[in-house]
Amino acid sequence: MVWKKTVSVKALEHAGGHIAVNVDGNVIFIAKGKDGFHGLNAVCSHAKCILGIYEEDSMTVRCPCHSARFEINTGKMIEPPSVAPNAPMEKLGLKVYGVRENGGFLEVDVD
Repeated sequence: MVWKKTVSVKALEHAGGHIAVNVDGNVIFIAKGKDGFHGLNAVCSHAKCILGIYEEDSMTVRCPCHSARFEINTGKMIEPPSVAPNAPMEKLGLKVYGVRENGGFLEVDVD
């Protein structure tokens, strides 16, 4: 495991409980869920837009471009893009990253 320091927990709270950060050239969406912190690739697998519409109740994140929806804890696409309703969702999942709190900061496992 290779843990990289990202943002403070306070910064995440001030950002509304979710934020996209650049870690070693990877844009990672970090969110606080019901069961802790989660991270996944922040670049939508459909049109390469940056994810940003977090729905804490369902633990999902939507792409602002075409409304594709992903599970925050698995990266699985659970709703296809509105412009491509027949997209192969099983092939369009996103990489997930481990996230932990350490000394008031969030660290992402980039290994």
